[in-house]
Amino acid sequence: MRRLEKGECHVLIMYDIVQTKRRSKYVTYLNGYGYRVQKSCFEAIITRKLLKQIIKDSPKFMDKSEDSIRIYNLGDRCRITNYGVTEEIPDDAVGIV
Repeated sequence: MRRLEKGECHVLIMYDIVQTKRRSKYVTYLNGYGYRVQKSCFEAIITRKLLKQIIKDSPKFMDKSEDSIRIYNLGDRCRITNYGVTEEIPDDAVGIV
């Protein structure tokens, strides 16, 4: 994994959104920023400014009475180990927005 540049952060976004329409809209939104690593999980290297925007926008895609979204800022010392059928995403394929 490459070292993060100044102002970047490595994030993991996990969601459990019950309604298909809301979930599909959120997936479309996240597709612009990261890579889907599991059915309800995105990983991205983005700017801190963009992270703040995602944190601000995310509640718009959910019903707080039945859905959940968790956003983890993994920091610059993050290490990732993959097992199983998950697709390995090369470091140079992770985009910076």
